[in-house]
Amino acid sequence: MKILFKIVKLINWIALVFLLLGPYGIAVTGALQVLAATIYLIVFPKDKLIYIYFGLVAVFFLIWDRNSMDWLFLIPIFLVFFLSYIIHIQKRQL
Repeated sequence: MKILFKIVKLINWIALVFLLLGPYGIAVTGALQVLAATIYLIVFPKDKLIYIYFGLVAVFFLIWDRNSMDWLFLIPIFLVFFLSYIIHIQKRQL
């Protein structure tokens, strides 16, 4: 379990590095974050915050029209930091 959690942390850090590339890195960041969240869900299935994260991801993709990224650009940035918060809060509880 600790090995999977370390993998989740590593994927999260790599995703944060890709966030520095701006709009070009946001798609890679999102894919890595969803991968990290899926592994996190397998390791900690009772954590309610991860379900909130997946709910917000679903809401983003439901309202995104693929043509404009004006105010919707704030949601992926929030999701990146929200998943990082979830991971680091769980680290304290281990």
